Formats: sequence, C-alpha cells, structure tokens
Amino acid sequence: MFSIVVKIEGIERRKKSAAVLHLVTGLFLILKSSDYYRYKNSEDFIDVVPFLIIAFISVIYGLGRKRIDPDAQVNLWLRGLQIIAFGILAVMMLRLNRNVDSAFLFAWAVISVMLLFTEKRIFTDTDLLLNEKGVTIPGLYGKHLVPWKSLSNIVIRKDFITIFHKDNKYLQYQVMQTLSDLEIAKMNGFCRDKTEQIVQEEKQ
Repeated sequence: MFSIVVKIEGIERRKKSAAVLHLVTGLFLILKSSDYYRYKNSEDFIDVVPFLIIAFISVIYGLGRKRIDPDAQVNLWLRGLQIIAFGILAVMMLRLNRNVDSAFLFAWAVISVMLLFTEKRIFTDTDLLLNEKGVTIPGLYGKHLVPWKSLSNIVIRKDFITIFHKDNKYLQYQVMQTLSDLEIAKMNGFCRDKTEQIVQEEKQ
C-alpha cells in the first residue's frame, strides 16, 4: 500500500473558515457574558472573568490562527474550552430564569461539539491511499474508495497526481509532500500493473 498527502479543496476551504468560526464564537461569548453581568445588576464581575478570558483568546486566535497556530495544535483544545464555557454559562443563565439565553448557549455548545469533531478531521493529514482494492480518496465527510475497474490510468508526479476514469473524466490533486524519484517510480509501476491487470481480466 502507498500513501500520498494531497490537497483537498473542500477541506482547505473548511480550514480557512475555522478561524472565522473561532472569531464569531468569541464575540458571541463576550456578548452573553456581558448579558449575564447585566442581569446580575453589574455584580460579581469575577463570575464572568473566565468566560471573557476564553472569549478574548478565541477572538485573537480567530484573527491570527495561521500565524499563531499554523499546525492547528491548539484548535481542538480551544474548541473544548468553548464547549465548557457555553455549557456552564447556560446553566448559570438557567438559574436566573433566562431560558431564552440559556437555550441559545446550549445550542452554541452543541454546535461547538459538532465543530470539534469536523475540525478534528480536517486538521489531520489528507492521505490518498493506493492499495489492492483501488484508490481511497480522503474527503470532508469520510473516505471514498474508487476500485481499479473504474480507472484507466493514474499518473503520479512530484507536484500532482492525476486519476483517469474510464468515462473520460479525471481527478487531479496537488501533492503536499516531498516524493523521491524512486517513490514515484514505484507508485506509477504499481498503478500501471493494477490497471493492466484489470484490462487483461476484462478481455478474458
């Protein structure tokens, strides 16, 4: 089996939107923390300090994620803190009989949980796999196996991999890792053997 890290456009767009979502999340948390402080008649400011800290970190992170955390090592930890903050603040709002505010906060907590799982997927390497069954292509919602019988050829270069389908369509992905000439030769040889094997089987 061979593995190649490739660029998937849908996943790349989702990576870019992650920063915006952190920014929006932080601003919303600031807003609801301020609402809670106001509902308490501007008392017990210390109660909202942890939420404001998480909120401001989220805003700063959202504005400069690529510079601050290019490898997205902090992303999931911050998303987890946001979930906890929304959950606790929702309970606090509920105790003040602010049911609508509480509902919105619980909803944001659920949304943040969903974002955590999707972002966990998009910030892992997108490996395209070549094995005996076919070509496994990574995607935002899972992996897709294209069997060899559906393919006519695969061409692997240092910069791109091109997958040719038998219906005259093709898919092309940018290679995001450094491949040696030997690795490229081995993978092209493997793909050529598999496609030729399918051709021979279809002739029989």
